[in-house]
Amino acid sequence: MDKLVIKDLIVYSLILGFIFGVFSLVPYIGTFMLFGIMLFVAPLVILYMIMAGKMDLTTIKDSIIEGAITGFSANITFTLSACIILALLQIGFQYSPNYLLTTMVMNSSIWIVIMCTLFLGTLVGTTNAFSGFLTYYIINFIRDIYEKKHPQREEKKDFSQFLQ
Repeated sequence: MDKLVIKDLIVYSLILGFIFGVFSLVPYIGTFMLFGIMLFVAPLVILYMIMAGKMDLTTIKDSIIEGAITGFSANITFTLSACIILALLQIGFQYSPNYLLTTMVMNSSIWIVIMCTLFLGTLVGTTNAFSGFLTYYIINFIRDIYEKKHPQREEKKDFSQFLQ
C-alpha cells in the first residue's frame, strides 16, 4: 500500500470521525452516530477515495487493512471531539446531553478515558475492517454485473489475424 493513500485514508477518516463526534451529542441522534461510526466509516471513505480516483481496491487484504485504519483513526477524533464538547457544555452551560458520559469524562481519571477510547477503537477498527471487506465484495459484484451487461470489444492485437 502506498503511504500517500494511507495518509489520505487517515485524514478523511479523522474528518469524518470529528463530524460524527459533534453530531453524537445531539439527543436521540447519538446512538445512530455510534452505530454509524462502527459500521459506515470505512465504506464511506473507501468509496469517496475510489470515486476521486485516489485508490483502487486490489486485494481483500488491502480492503481489510484500510477498513481497520479508517475505523480506528475515526474513533480517536470521535471520542476526542465528543469528550471535549461534553466537558465544555458541562463547564460553560451546566448542560449534559448524556449524564453518564458527562460524569465519566468530568470525574474519572484520564487513564480510564484513554482505556475506554482504546477499547472502543479496537472494536470500531474490527467492525470497519469487516465493512471494508464487504465493500470490496460489493464493488467487485457491481463491476462483474456491469461487465456482463457491457462486454468490451476484443481488439485484434496480433497482425497475423489481419492477413487471413
